[in-house]
Amino acid sequence: MIATNHVTTGALFAAVTVSVLPWWVILPVAFLLHFVLDSLPHYGDLKHPDKALHRLRWFLPLDATIALIVLAGIFILRPDSWPIIVAAGVLCASPDLWSVTRYIRFVGSGDTSISKDWFSQFHHNIQWGERPWGIWIEGVWLVVTLSVLWQIIS
Repeated sequence: MIATNHVTTGALFAAVTVSVLPWWVILPVAFLLHFVLDSLPHYGDLKHPDKALHRLRWFLPLDATIALIVLAGIFILRPDSWPIIVAAGVLCASPDLWSVTRYIRFVGSGDTSISKDWFSQFHHNIQWGERPWGIWIEGVWLVVTLSVLWQIIS
């Protein structure tokens, strides 16, 4: 899933549960939610990793900017327990930072291979549902999570 969807999902989870769960439960669960989201059908192109990685050159900065705007919005609104909500959003998106080295390798040499470490392999293998049409699922997910999050924190 795109980073913005990870951020909105983690933040929404925290916003909904912060009154009934302690932070030390919310934050690890938000991290694990990343893998639940990645196991659902979503945007990507497993058959053409070179095209998918090339698309990241323009898409990644846009996605990161929108995700940061969501986090900044939470910071500006400062709902109850906003630090936990922001942290949960960041933690839900954080496993994708592991893939930065793959992207750097692709930009430098065109290498599209997946790193051989267990985390990269696990993260890659659960994303069986990456398809170009997944952008529609991502769009609906974003609208729903952002709408509900906005209603809760504003």
